Amino acid sequence: MRNSIFRKESLIGREERQVNVKDCISVNACEYQLPLKYRNKTVEVYITQHKLFIFDLYTAEEIVEYDLSLIPGKKICKREFKREKGKTAKELKEQVAGMFEGGNWKQFAAKNFKAFPRYVRDQCLEAKRYFFGKDIEISILNKALKYCLENETLSFANLKDTYIFFEHEHEREDLAILTLSTDYQGDHEPLKVMARDLSVYKKIISSQGATNESL
Repeated sequence: MRNSIFRKESLIGREERQVNVKDCISVNACEYQLPLKYRNKTVEVYITQHKLFIFDLYTAEEIVEYDLSLIPGKKICKREFKREKGKTAKELKEQVAGMFEGGNWKQFAAKNFKAFPRYVRDQCLEAKRYFFGKDIEISILNKALKYCLENETLSFANLKDTYIFFEHEHEREDLAILTLSTDYQGDHEPLKVMARDLSVYKKIISSQGATNESL
């Protein structure tokens, strides 16, 4: 109950903050570090008396939680964020290129690195943000990769948008298959109904006719 109340309050009390070029946001004259991929982006924060909670602006997922510092001007960091920042562009490229098996992904990654030589690190972080550890349908990903390669739309943001488009198309196709046709009879065979012998009705009609004549 307490957690659900907190989540509800945090949704109401969140505010936006801009992440600076040092991957930090400022709260009460102190700086708090975020993962490198959030540099120069906007995030949401929820501040309590003793805690700082930072959320992704688009997914609403919690990024990190900090204890608020009582010392003004201090920079608070996380060890794992420092490790990420310390990776070379070469290491990031190798990690991204190996995220998925198959030639289409590797070809797209290679063309992406060539198309954005000055922004390789940003592109790698976008690839990890959009695709790493996500529930990705490989057949849809391959379709999106082929489209982007054919149309030379080589950023990972373009690939993400294309993947989402084809994912929605796939969902609509599945829905169309499930739609019932007008002659649908269900999963069971129709019941066999016995036809009554018409001679029974003929006898009833004849007897009624005879009765009427006698009257």
